[in-house]
Amino acid sequence: MSAQKRARPRSGNPATQAREAEARRAREERAAAQRVREAAAARRRRVGVVTGVVVAVLAVVAVVAVLVARSGGTADGPTPTAATGPAGGFPLPGTPDPGAPRLDVWLDYQCPFCARFDAAAGEELSRLAADGDAEVVVHTLSFLDDHLGGDSSSRAAQGAAAAAEQGRFAEYTREVFERQPEEEGAGYAGADLEAAARDAGVEDLGRWREAVRAGTYAGFVERVQEAMPADVTSTPTVQLTPPGGQPRTLDPEELRSGSVTTFLREQVSAAKEAAR
Repeated sequence: MSAQKRARPRSGNPATQAREAEARRAREERAAAQRVREAAAARRRRVGVVTGVVVAVLAVVAVVAVLVARSGGTADGPTPTAATGPAGGFPLPGTPDPGAPRLDVWLDYQCPFCARFDAAAGEELSRLAADGDAEVVVHTLSFLDDHLGGDSSSRAAQGAAAAAEQGRFAEYTREVFERQPEEEGAGYAGADLEAAARDAGVEDLGRWREAVRAGTYAGFVERVQEAMPADVTSTPTVQLTPPGGQPRTLDPEELRSGSVTTFLREQVSAAKEAAR
C-alpha cells in the first residue's frame, strides 16, 4: 500500500456537487461581508482619530482667540504710556480718594452728542478727577467711521493719543470737539486736528504731527474700539464703578440734560457715601 495520502474523490452526484457549490458561495459571501465590516470599522476608527484631532485643533484655536481678545485684539502698534486705564482708557489727572468711584467715559470725536456733553461736563469731569472725588477714565472710540465713512474718528483719536503723550489729552479733546463740523460725517481736516493740538498746548507739534502722519497709534485706537463693552451701545456713555463693585451705566438722558454737572457730582457723592 502506498505511503502517500490519497485525495478524497469528488462525489459524482450532481445534487451533492450543487450543495457543495452553494456552500462555497455562502462561505465566500460571509467572508466578503466580514471584510466589508472590517473595512468599515477601520474607516470609523480613522474618522474618529481625525475628528478628535480636528476638535483638539479647534479647541486650541478657540483658546488662542480668547487669549488674543483678552490681550487687546490683533491690531499692532504701541500703546501710549498715558493710556493706563482699563481697556486703553486715559485717566484724567488726579489721585482718587479712598472709596472714590471710577467714571468711565466712552466717546467718539464725530459724535455731536459727545461734543455737547464735553462742552457741558468736560470741566466738571476734570474737577472730579483733580479733587480726588473720582477716577475719571476716557475711552476714545472710532465706530462712527464705519457708519459715516472715512477715518476722521480714528485720526482724531490718534491725535488724542499723541497729545496725551505730551500731557494734553483733556485739552486736545476739548479743542477737537469745538472744531467738530456742523454736518455730521463731514469729518475733520488734518489742519483742524493740528490746530486743536496747537491750541491745546501740545508743545512739540512736530512730534505730534509725525505720530499722526505715520499712524503710530492707529493699532491702539483699533484695540480700544475692540475693547468696547457690549453694554456700551451709544455715545456718550458714562459708567460708574464703586470700589469692588460692578459698573453701572448712568442715565443717558441725564447726560444730555442742562443739569448734567449736578447729576454727575450727585452720583459720585452717593457712591462715595455708600463705600464708607
